[in-house]
Amino acid sequence: MPTHTDAHCICYVAQGEGVVAIIENGEKWSYAIRQGDVFVAPAGTINYLANTDGRRKLIISEEKLEKLLGKQDKGVIIRASEEQVRELRRHASEGGHGPHWPLPPFGESSRGPFNILEQRPRFANRHGRLYEADARSFHDLAEHDIRVAVVNITAVRLLRRPRAMAARDRGSMNAPFYNTRSVKVAYVLDGEGEAEIVCPHLSRGGRGGESEERRRERGKGKWREEEEEEEEQQKGQEEEEEEQVGQGYETIRARLSRGTVFVVPSGHPIVVTSSRDSTLQIVCFDVHANNNERMYLAGMNSVLKKLDPQAKELAFAASAREVDELLNAQQESAFLAGPEKSSRRGEESEDEDRRGRGDEAVETLLRMAAAAV
Repeated sequence: MPTHTDAHCICYVAQGEGVVAIIENGEKWSYAIRQGDVFVAPAGTINYLANTDGRRKLIISEEKLEKLLGKQDKGVIIRASEEQVRELRRHASEGGHGPHWPLPPFGESSRGPFNILEQRPRFANRHGRLYEADARSFHDLAEHDIRVAVVNITAVRLLRRPRAMAARDRGSMNAPFYNTRSVKVAYVLDGEGEAEIVCPHLSRGGRGGESEERRRERGKGKWREEEEEEEEQQKGQEEEEEEQVGQGYETIRARLSRGTVFVVPSGHPIVVTSSRDSTLQIVCFDVHANNNERMYLAGMNSVLKKLDPQAKELAFAASAREVDELLNAQQESAFLAGPEKSSRRGEESEDEDRRGRGDEAVETLLRMAAAAV
């Protein structure tokens, strides 16, 4: 149904083909859209979508920058006849820019969708690919301070021993990083995996955060009388923790699957790992993208390599040479090999041991890197 919002909507076509029509300042623009397209529906405009592919659903992932106004009472999705769909498609092809067009002069709108998957990836290796659309590549995003990214983290099968031919599954992961300014809103399009985020606000169940157990107790009124006393004790404990470098960070883990949405605040290091035999595909809307830097903490482009030798020694409690050996050991950038996992039942106990050490290593790296920065 045609609708409007008081929000700027940044949209990504996750699946299917269709038509988007936008009415703004008395003029109507209509464009054909397909998987990989990014388009903008400005606040206050009338807009509607039509699915022109009778075999697949049209799935749109969107980021609204403000609250949504009410919609039509009769429903937001209605059935169209084949003739109506043909006419919508015909009008969309008239004067539409399609996925490619020359970038306009600064200050002019390019009008139309931008296919992010047809661009050269920002980073690419055997472990993953990162595609991005920002104000430099897609001018419609210029006034919204938004960057749209599509991340593919692949699964890699390796052979443990050529003689035994025992196949072992190994997922991939992104190199640990944090954003200096932007807040990441991520939606899992396909695949399974795990996310780990280092958060300073949930340490020891306090400092800006509150445990689920405590929230339940608060709702039942079980701890109101002890609240002031606990707050005093917590304050004293936090003051002690602040004196210990690196002790104020909590690792948050979450399983990821199709349809999962998660948010990463600025300044929070994150690692996302794909599960074995499953390519993890995520679309990310980075809010406050202007002047944001992605600070990698591992890999060839790790920001930690730029620390002074004395700073490395103090931060990691090791010699600068040992720290450099660790930082330079990883030859990949942006996407790395993930924890190794066995595909044979006879090796389950060994796999659990390896996975435990791998999880511990990732967590230790994230905490040390966050503390160092």
